[in-house]
Amino acid sequence: MNVPLRTRDRAQVQPARGLAFQEYWMPDAEMPESEGRAELTTAELAFRIAAAFRAHPHINNVLTHISRAKWAEVEKSLNRILDVATTGDDLSSLDENIIELMVGERGITGKILKPYLLAGLRRIVGPTHAERLARHVNALYLELEWKMQHPSPAPPQSTPSKEPNDVRDELQ
Repeated sequence: MNVPLRTRDRAQVQPARGLAFQEYWMPDAEMPESEGRAELTTAELAFRIAAAFRAHPHINNVLTHISRAKWAEVEKSLNRILDVATTGDDLSSLDENIIELMVGERGITGKILKPYLLAGLRRIVGPTHAERLARHVNALYLELEWKMQHPSPAPPQSTPSKEPNDVRDELQ
């Protein structure tokens, strides 16, 4: 039995309201600093940036790989990275890898991720706050680079302690 296809009976597909995803991330110089932007906590900002990273196919693949598919850990890392109180001593190895991708501009991912992140930050928090966050992430990167070039010296080797038998031999 063949059922004829009747296109006029199909529901009309309505376009989605608002901006397409790619348009959302494009920098918008026309938008005033305060218009349409609420103050976000660092956790909310990290959540939004993590969602944006998951939506990008290449960035999603790379972050899935380096985080061992633990996107909750990626979000925690972004929370630490975007917190302006964080220093280089507070970072995990995943945090360091993400910072390297954000700032290092090495390889395909670095060249994709940096402008993608900056455009997203500008769109979410505004250009002024986005620049402050970008400077903070850059400072973390420079701190990590400095530590790599100037590793702290190993603690001095202590002399082995004498066995109790050796002490008795000296007393006799």
